[in-house]
Amino acid sequence: MVNSQNVKTSFFNLNWKLLPLKIHYFLTDCSNVPILSFLSTMSKQRGYSPFAVGIILTISPLPSLVMRPLFGAIVDKYKCPKLALMTTIVIGFMTVCALMLMPGPVVYGKIDDDVVFRTPLFWLYLTTIVIFHTTISIRGMVEDTICVNLLGDDKHKYGEQRVWGSVGWGTISIISGACVDWFSKGQKHKNYLPCFITSLTLYALDFYDVSKIKIVQKQENSIIKTDLKKLFMTLFTTYKVLIFIFWIIILGFFDSFIMYFYFWYLEDLSNIYHPETKPWIKTIQGLTLTIQCFGGNFPFFYLSSFILKRVKAEYVVSSVFLTFAVRFFLYSVIENPFWVLPVEFLNGITFALALSTIISYMCRSAPTGIEATVMGIIYTALYGIGVPIGSFVGGYLFNRFGSIFSFKILSGMAVTSCVLHIVVTQLTNRLSKPKNSEEEAR
Repeated sequence: MVNSQNVKTSFFNLNWKLLPLKIHYFLTDCSNVPILSFLSTMSKQRGYSPFAVGIILTISPLPSLVMRPLFGAIVDKYKCPKLALMTTIVIGFMTVCALMLMPGPVVYGKIDDDVVFRTPLFWLYLTTIVIFHTTISIRGMVEDTICVNLLGDDKHKYGEQRVWGSVGWGTISIISGACVDWFSKGQKHKNYLPCFITSLTLYALDFYDVSKIKIVQKQENSIIKTDLKKLFMTLFTTYKVLIFIFWIIILGFFDSFIMYFYFWYLEDLSNIYHPETKPWIKTIQGLTLTIQCFGGNFPFFYLSSFILKRVKAEYVVSSVFLTFAVRFFLYSVIENPFWVLPVEFLNGITFALALSTIISYMCRSAPTGIEATVMGIIYTALYGIGVPIGSFVGGYLFNRFGSIFSFKILSGMAVTSCVLHIVVTQLTNRLSKPKNSEEEAR
């Protein structure tokens, strides 16, 4: 196994072998944020209802259920993570071009769902987003595979690499939001062209950077030579891992509301309570992401290594559920979009700490040499099962109850999840004590 300590230099104690990876995390999130963050509001501007958008966001991650584990197994078998990563960047570039050039109406209000679902353009739009989401999900799995490969024994330092994605996300979000508002001056609708141009430029830069990443080939593990069934039998040797995967799905469920319906909620606040903020709502939305990344994700990606050395992963997950409950409740009582800004510091716990905990725990629970397969399982549970379920439920809740009251319902669900998680954790710990099982994810 490669120990990342061997590649450090004395110049500011910088690991130069990890530098291209850090730059990639920065650029890949920079290229994604102009599209992903505004996807729901782009769809809303096309006249699609919350239910129609929920359908789009439910279907779009489903192909990843198959594609992530499949690509994970292929990457592990043929040792081609770099080629796979560069391929996803090219496909992502092409889908952004397709979205930019796709014709579509600009509508105020909603088009009847029956009319929308009979329109070929809707299904073309849906198909393009499905390809875009699938590509992003595979890229995330492959880049994290490369990351844990390069880290070697220091997998708990994953957050210190992934934090640069948050830096990129936070930097470009405010810039892209401000550009949309600037280019939309005097128009009745928002002009998203700056988002597409920014995304395409950063995709090109990312492709060049990935070509410079040096992949370290580990000694082949005998388990890779076994069939897929035996591989999964080895991965899931304890019921605690299976239970942990279930909680990953629940985390993905809650995360979907931040990913896809949060901007919709901010626009509702602006329209209902403070219409004077409408001309700069995209800037406000971008600023919330900047705070999420620099005020929340940045410190917690770095602190995750310190925390996970001292606190069991199960206890960290309980705190994440509780934080989701607090965050959703605050959304349900806030009326001014600007007052949402302080709440976004909590994203460091609900995203950065949560993701670092999941990856650290699962990688330590799995044999060496199958990192891509493990990442495929993680991302399938989180974004292939949890997020689609949350997207479907979110579309229904927003359509039935509105965005503000929906977050009150979600707060109650998060509290319930926290209590259930604590109870289940205590029960599983008691059951495992007589067997003198090792402490996990410390």
